[in-house]
Amino acid sequence: MKYLPFTLLLTLATILNAQDIVILHTNDLHSHLNGLAPESEYTPLKNDQDPTLGGFSRIAGYINSQKEIYGDKLLVVDAGDFLMGTLFQTLETNGGFQLNLMKEMGFDFCAIGNHEFDFGANMLAKIITDSKVKGEIPQLLCSNYRPSKMKNDDKLLLLFENETILPYSVIEKNGLRIGLLALIGEDAEDAIPGDFGVRVYNIKQSARKTARMLKKKENVDLVIALSHAGVEKNKHGEWDGEDVGLANVVPEIDLVISGHTHTYLAEPIETRNGPVVQTGCHGSNVGSIEIELNGKEKPIFKYALVKMDDMVVADENIQKKIDEKAAKLGEDLLKPIATNFSLPVFETGYDILFEHENPEASHIGPMVSDAVYFYLNEIHGQEVDISIVANGVVRHSILKGNKGLQNINDIFNIMPIGQGEGLLPGSPLGKIYITGNELKKVMELILTVYPSMYDYYLFFSGMQIIHNPDKGLFRKISEIIVGDDVKGFQKVDFSRKDTTLYGIAANKYILGFIGKIKKMSFGIVNVTPKDAEGKIIENNEFLIDTDPYTEGIQEAKEWLALYYYLKSFDDTNGNGIPDMPDTYKNKVNPVYVSAQ
Repeated sequence: MKYLPFTLLLTLATILNAQDIVILHTNDLHSHLNGLAPESEYTPLKNDQDPTLGGFSRIAGYINSQKEIYGDKLLVVDAGDFLMGTLFQTLETNGGFQLNLMKEMGFDFCAIGNHEFDFGANMLAKIITDSKVKGEIPQLLCSNYRPSKMKNDDKLLLLFENETILPYSVIEKNGLRIGLLALIGEDAEDAIPGDFGVRVYNIKQSARKTARMLKKKENVDLVIALSHAGVEKNKHGEWDGEDVGLANVVPEIDLVISGHTHTYLAEPIETRNGPVVQTGCHGSNVGSIEIELNGKEKPIFKYALVKMDDMVVADENIQKKIDEKAAKLGEDLLKPIATNFSLPVFETGYDILFEHENPEASHIGPMVSDAVYFYLNEIHGQEVDISIVANGVVRHSILKGNKGLQNINDIFNIMPIGQGEGLLPGSPLGKIYITGNELKKVMELILTVYPSMYDYYLFFSGMQIIHNPDKGLFRKISEIIVGDDVKGFQKVDFSRKDTTLYGIAANKYILGFIGKIKKMSFGIVNVTPKDAEGKIIENNEFLIDTDPYTEGIQEAKEWLALYYYLKSFDDTNGNGIPDMPDTYKNKVNPVYVSAQ
């Protein structure tokens, strides 16, 4: 019989006795079941130094390794937005998949974020219900919302009543009572499209009430908040945001595990009452928190972010299940566009980076607006004057990796947000017409608000803007030029008398936003979406139908625009795969500062 050396036994004993509980946490996984990016180089079952990060089989493998060390001391949680963000999300509306997978991986609790509602409250309820029929799922938590009223087709309330979704939970780990609650923040609530039939209560008031009850009535030793609200830096460069405010005002909360803002925190944010942590997003890192109580007034936390890279030993069984689902997606969803997960769509010799907080320097933003412009004008003959893509819609960079090859998920991941009708995911595109005077007002408003609201920055093609950022509201823009090298260029007349209409294409959420500008600006800006003849457009009449001869609306999708644009590039090296041109190494949004 072989014995472990005494020094190793002593070291293991020290490790196992140094903490009372260990928490592993994620946030904003967004259905990134495979590694990112490029996905074609993701090889979780080989140690071949592939450049990707994340992947559920790696996360599962890491959880397995920690269970072997800590056993019953281990708790695994997610802070919301576990769904929506890759083509795997399409599996959820037809029986569910990911929640069962997460339970098998080892997740104990999940908060519900805003993107879980992307399909609507009833579909979320169906996803959860179908998943429970298939097997076990993590315990779902939310402490500050309830379905606002019972409807005949509303199944979400039933999930609260049968405790599939709990307002809080108390568990015992290593002889300690631990209380968990989950919250959704104000900004996250605002990001949910439409009326989703749920009433959200004030995050601080709800947290204070629940945490106090957990400490005083449930006599828990530790209160953990899974908060999908987020953190950000203020204008002074200090950490701020809803979750920092929450931790500062609720002394009964010992630890805030944050989500929503996709913030990478190498170290915890120390607040008045306890730390706030967040891992970034997409499973690139797993947070590890060792907590020691030992009767002390305040817990002692030891925190680390563990990178989910090629060094992590992945779970082979989890990856097998993911691969089976990928093959099904290729057959059911991707066959009509003649691709699958294993086929490269294009290749690039350089990175094209997503710069969310510095959109003026972004190269990927102009690329995606060019894609929409090309797709609608060249493929569908829509005669669009201007295409618009919001910064908040763009979610990922294009990363070269070792080989430069990009697959369909690498493309979809760039603009995965939104859902229309039918099986095909993604936000549908539409077209409206507005006057030059209205166009100027819209762009003036955008240029004014975006420095503090990055998501509202607009990338565009078919238009150039000349402005003076130092001038006041509605006085910044001196000139707008519409056109391209083929059509020629024309200067836009800003006068109210000019009735020239300009066709603007964007996804349905942006076009809906333009239609609501009057209300949002308290009547200051009035823009009336019209059709090509100047008739006022109602509801979703602006949606583009790519096949008017087929019954219903055959939606043009934002991400498909990118797919077809990238496939249109020349194959410069003769290997049968389109190559990214050098154009987007330096191209930025055509917004120019005037000399005066």
